[in-house]
Amino acid sequence: MKVSKRQLRRIIKEEKARLVREMNPDGSISGDEEEMEEDLQKSAMMRLNELLDMVEDEAYKIGGTFRSPGIRSRMKKMMIDRINQMRG
Repeated sequence: MKVSKRQLRRIIKEEKARLVREMNPDGSISGDEEEMEEDLQKSAMMRLNELLDMVEDEAYKIGGTFRSPGIRSRMKKMMIDRINQMRG
């Protein structure tokens, strides 16, 4: 079934109106949205800590005490660049 631009606009408008009606006064959609976001933050922080520990260990294995600081620095720059891409 094909949908015309006019029909698509109407569908989007109706869906947006439905979401606005269902919103909680604080702007959230679901009742447990804050709890879900908190769980996401905890999970992300745990994984981030695991990643950083792994990078530090592997950098030391590759470069020892002399070269590992440079390896860690390049890894840090790579991760920061990727995070900055996420913002845009």
